[in-house]
Amino acid sequence: DMFDAGYTHLTAFDYAPEGVECAKRLFGPSRLKLMDDMRVADARSLPYDDDAYDAVLDKGTLDSIYLSGGADKDLARKHLGMAIIELARVLKRGGIAFCVTAACVDAVQDSFDECNEEHRCWKQIRDGSIHMTEDGYTSNNVDATMLVWERI
Repeated sequence: DMFDAGYTHLTAFDYAPEGVECAKRLFGPSRLKLMDDMRVADARSLPYDDDAYDAVLDKGTLDSIYLSGGADKDLARKHLGMAIIELARVLKRGGIAFCVTAACVDAVQDSFDECNEEHRCWKQIRDGSIHMTEDGYTSNNVDATMLVWERI
């Protein structure tokens, strides 16, 4: 839990008002005091300043954006690309985008690659394969793929 790890300047958003309300109940009053911002927002057009964040943790948002395109995969790719460009805009250079994806690994990977071809703003750090620490420890105890990029 990021709060328990000592993080204090956190921002969160959800596309659905119900998601924001649920998060507020889950976090509780003491943790909400540590939040800089929690609001309803669209990841394709974020209400945050340029170069505002050191890191972004995405847990399924990009999957949801892609899946919201339904059978229209061109629309799905367009919306996913818009969100990835927004990630680049709000992240500081050297900032990290950590994406936990399950349903749309290939679409997320492809969209970052396409954004990078046009804008040259990402360096991939983790490609979803198992990572081994210097002391030999490995773990991937989630049923998802973890993709990580650095904003360049």
